[in-house]
Amino acid sequence: MAKTRCRCGNLIRDDDPDHSMVLNSHRASEDLDFDGTALFGRGTDMLRCAACGRLWVFWDEHGSPTEYRPVAEG
Repeated sequence: MAKTRCRCGNLIRDDDPDHSMVLNSHRASEDLDFDGTALFGRGTDMLRCAACGRLWVFWDEHGSPTEYRPVAEG
């Protein structure tokens, strides 16, 4: 389990079933047999902060995540 602090101060964890996600391209998943485990380990990890809505995407598994902030409505 990995955990980190969001810029807003909230603790985010990769084992949170509501806010941890995996991104997969259409091409990467086109030829796979979707048995529930076929995509495991093939995607890009992403965390969403429950407090502020920022997305943290780990494009490079050995690097720092890229931060994406929601646009303020209004």
